[in-house]
Amino acid sequence: MMSSSLKLTEIVSKKLGGGKVTSPRSSAPCPRGHFAAYTRDGRRFFIPIAYLGSDTFRELLNMAEEEFGAPGGRPIVLPCSGDRLDQILHAFRTGAKKKATGKIW
Repeated sequence: MMSSSLKLTEIVSKKLGGGKVTSPRSSAPCPRGHFAAYTRDGRRFFIPIAYLGSDTFRELLNMAEEEFGAPGGRPIVLPCSGDRLDQILHAFRTGAKKKATGKIW
């Protein structure tokens, strides 16, 4: 399981911890259970791995691969602004409480 989560980290790069943002040059470690990703404007987010099960994040990752190519040895860059990703993550956090489904963007 450790190797599959390492692979997931490579594929997804790094995640956002409920909206936590650091500077693009920050070397803050990615929290356990998250992956790190950058937005088009260079903001770094730690995103809960659990969000990967959603259609929204799968679609975002597919769009990122189409636009920027497979991450390989580099971080994942999502095709949206940091402000937009903040909105998406906020919707996930509040939607999880309401158990809402469907597209949020």
